[in-house]
Amino acid sequence: MTLFAPFTGTLYLPDKEFLAASTPVLLPDGRPVAGVVWHTWTQRFEITDATGSIVAECRPEGFFRRRFPVRTLDGRRVIELVPGAWRPFNGAELTLASGGRLAVRQISLWSDRKFEFYGPQGLVGRILPTTGTFTFRPDSYAFEVLMPVMSALEAVSIAQALRLVARGNRSAAAASV
Repeated sequence: MTLFAPFTGTLYLPDKEFLAASTPVLLPDGRPVAGVVWHTWTQRFEITDATGSIVAECRPEGFFRRRFPVRTLDGRRVIELVPGAWRPFNGAELTLASGGRLAVRQISLWSDRKFEFYGPQGLVGRILPTTGTFTFRPDSYAFEVLMPVMSALEAVSIAQALRLVARGNRSAAAASV
Protein backbone atom coordinates (compact mmCIF):
# COMPACT_ATOMS: atom_id res chain seq x y z
CA MET A 1 0.00 0.00 0.00
CA THR A 2 1.32 3.42 -0.90
CA LEU A 3 0.74 6.26 1.54
CA PHE A 4 0.30 8.81 -1.27
CA ALA A 5 -2.58 7.13 -3.17
CA PRO A 6 -6.24 8.01 -2.56
CA PHE A 7 -7.50 5.95 0.37
CA THR A 8 -10.79 4.62 1.69
CA GLY A 9 -11.06 2.39 4.72
CA THR A 10 -10.09 2.53 8.38
CA LEU A 11 -6.74 3.36 9.93
CA TYR A 12 -6.03 2.64 13.59
CA LEU A 13 -3.77 5.12 15.36
CA PRO A 14 -2.84 3.99 18.88
CA ASP A 15 -1.92 6.69 21.39
CA LYS A 16 1.67 7.15 22.51
CA GLU A 17 2.86 4.77 25.19
CA PHE A 18 4.93 6.11 28.07
CA LEU A 19 8.62 6.37 27.06
CA ALA A 20 7.93 5.08 23.54
CA ALA A 21 9.28 7.31 20.79
CA SER A 22 6.88 6.10 18.10
CA THR A 23 3.57 4.38 17.48
CA PRO A 24 2.35 2.33 14.51
CA VAL A 25 -0.55 3.12 12.19
CA LEU A 26 -2.45 -0.09 11.48
CA LEU A 27 -4.99 -1.46 9.02
CA PRO A 28 -7.99 -3.36 10.44
CA ASP A 29 -6.15 -6.67 9.95
CA GLY A 30 -3.27 -5.44 12.14
CA ARG A 31 -0.75 -4.80 9.37
CA PRO A 32 1.35 -1.66 9.94
CA VAL A 33 1.20 0.85 7.07
CA ALA A 34 2.95 3.79 8.71
CA GLY A 35 4.26 5.10 11.99
CA VAL A 36 4.29 8.32 13.97
CA VAL A 37 7.49 9.50 15.67
CA TRP A 38 6.68 11.82 18.57
CA HIS A 39 8.70 14.77 19.88
CA THR A 40 6.63 15.60 22.96
CA TRP A 41 8.38 18.76 24.15
CA THR A 42 8.39 20.53 20.78
CA GLN A 43 5.06 19.10 19.51
CA ARG A 44 6.85 18.04 16.33
CA PHE A 45 6.14 14.71 14.73
CA GLU A 46 7.27 12.67 11.76
CA ILE A 47 5.33 10.12 9.76
CA THR A 48 7.21 7.08 8.55
CA ASP A 49 6.34 4.45 5.98
CA ALA A 50 6.04 0.77 6.94
CA THR A 51 9.83 0.34 6.67
CA GLY A 52 10.52 3.20 9.12
CA SER A 53 11.70 5.78 6.56
CA ILE A 54 10.47 9.31 7.24
CA VAL A 55 8.07 10.54 4.54
CA ALA A 56 6.62 13.69 6.16
CA GLU A 57 7.08 15.92 9.17
CA CYS A 58 5.20 18.58 11.12
CA ARG A 59 6.90 21.53 12.76
CA PRO A 60 4.19 23.64 14.42
CA GLU A 61 4.44 27.35 13.75
CA GLY A 62 3.18 30.43 15.55
CA PHE A 63 2.75 31.31 19.17
CA PHE A 64 -0.79 32.60 19.77
CA ARG A 65 -2.44 31.05 16.73
CA ARG A 66 -0.64 27.79 16.12
CA ARG A 67 -0.40 26.32 12.63
CA PHE A 68 0.27 22.65 12.03
CA PRO A 69 1.75 22.30 8.53
CA VAL A 70 2.74 18.76 7.54
CA ARG A 71 5.19 18.59 4.65
CA THR A 72 7.06 15.90 2.77
CA LEU A 73 10.83 15.93 3.07
CA ASP A 74 11.10 17.82 -0.24
CA GLY A 75 8.77 20.55 1.09
CA ARG A 76 5.43 19.65 -0.56
CA ARG A 77 2.35 20.27 1.58
CA VAL A 78 0.55 17.19 2.89
CA ILE A 79 -1.96 19.10 5.02
CA GLU A 80 -2.16 22.31 6.97
CA LEU A 81 -4.35 22.57 10.06
CA VAL A 82 -5.05 25.94 11.63
CA PRO A 83 -7.24 25.64 14.73
CA GLY A 84 -10.00 28.21 15.10
CA ALA A 85 -9.34 31.18 17.37
CA TRP A 86 -12.43 30.74 19.58
CA ARG A 87 -13.54 27.23 18.65
CA PRO A 88 -10.38 25.23 17.96
CA PHE A 89 -12.07 22.33 16.18
CA ASN A 90 -15.29 23.57 14.63
CA GLY A 91 -13.56 26.76 13.50
CA ALA A 92 -10.46 24.99 12.15
CA GLU A 93 -9.11 25.51 8.64
CA LEU A 94 -7.96 22.21 7.10
CA THR A 95 -6.24 22.26 3.71
CA LEU A 96 -5.23 19.07 1.86
CA ALA A 97 -2.27 18.58 -0.49
CA SER A 98 -4.49 19.20 -3.52
CA GLY A 99 -5.53 22.57 -2.14
CA GLY A 100 -9.00 21.27 -1.31
CA ARG A 101 -10.43 22.21 2.04
CA LEU A 102 -12.34 20.13 4.55
CA ALA A 103 -14.56 21.37 7.34
CA VAL A 104 -13.82 19.88 10.76
CA ARG A 105 -16.74 19.22 13.05
CA GLN A 106 -16.37 18.11 16.66
CA ILE A 107 -19.24 15.67 17.18
CA SER A 108 -19.16 15.28 20.94
CA LEU A 109 -20.19 18.05 23.31
CA TRP A 110 -17.61 17.52 26.03
CA SER A 111 -14.99 15.26 24.47
CA ASP A 112 -12.30 16.44 22.09
CA ARG A 113 -11.89 12.97 20.61
CA LYS A 114 -14.71 12.61 18.03
CA PHE A 115 -14.58 14.43 14.71
CA GLU A 116 -16.23 14.43 11.30
CA PHE A 117 -14.82 15.89 8.10
CA TYR A 118 -16.93 17.41 5.36
CA GLY A 119 -16.04 18.31 1.78
CA PRO A 120 -18.22 19.65 -1.03
CA GLN A 121 -19.62 16.11 -1.50
CA GLY A 122 -20.67 15.78 2.16
CA LEU A 123 -19.26 13.58 4.92
CA VAL A 124 -15.86 12.20 3.83
CA GLY A 125 -14.51 10.75 7.08
CA ARG A 126 -14.64 10.55 10.85
CA ILE A 127 -12.35 9.98 13.78
CA LEU A 128 -13.67 7.95 16.71
CA PRO A 129 -11.84 6.97 19.90
CA THR A 130 -10.97 3.33 20.46
CA THR A 131 -10.33 3.67 24.21
CA GLY A 132 -12.13 5.25 27.15
CA THR A 133 -11.71 8.88 28.16
CA PHE A 134 -10.08 8.15 31.50
CA THR A 135 -7.47 5.64 30.36
CA PHE A 136 -3.71 5.94 30.15
CA ARG A 137 -3.97 6.21 26.35
CA PRO A 138 -7.07 8.36 25.70
CA ASP A 139 -6.06 9.50 22.21
CA SER A 140 -6.19 6.12 20.45
CA TYR A 141 -8.23 6.69 17.30
CA ALA A 142 -9.87 4.91 14.41
CA PHE A 143 -9.98 7.13 11.32
CA GLU A 144 -12.71 6.00 8.91
CA VAL A 145 -12.14 7.50 5.46
CA LEU A 146 -15.45 7.14 3.62
CA MET A 147 -14.57 8.73 0.25
CA PRO A 148 -11.27 8.76 -1.65
CA VAL A 149 -10.63 12.50 -1.18
CA MET A 150 -7.40 12.08 0.78
CA SER A 151 -4.42 9.78 0.93
CA ALA A 152 -3.53 7.61 3.91
CA LEU A 153 -0.66 10.03 4.58
CA GLU A 154 -3.10 12.94 4.74
CA ALA A 155 -5.39 10.98 7.08
CA VAL A 156 -2.54 10.14 9.47
CA SER A 157 -1.38 13.77 9.37
CA ILE A 158 -4.86 15.08 10.18
CA ALA A 159 -5.32 12.69 13.11
CA GLN A 160 -1.91 13.49 14.57
CA ALA A 161 -2.34 17.27 14.20
CA LEU A 162 -5.75 17.06 15.90
CA ARG A 163 -4.16 15.04 18.72
CA LEU A 164 -1.71 17.89 19.31
CA VAL A 165 -4.50 20.48 19.39
CA ALA A 166 -6.58 18.35 21.79
CA ARG A 167 -3.63 17.79 24.10
CA GLY A 168 -2.82 21.49 24.06
CA ASN A 169 -6.41 22.32 25.00
CA ARG A 170 -6.34 19.84 27.85
CA SER A 171 -3.03 21.23 29.13
CA ALA A 172 -4.35 24.79 28.99
CA ALA A 173 -7.54 23.80 30.80
CA ALA A 174 -5.56 21.99 33.51
CA ALA A 175 -3.22 24.98 33.96
CA SER A 176 -6.13 27.40 34.42
CA VAL A 177 -7.62 25.45 37.32
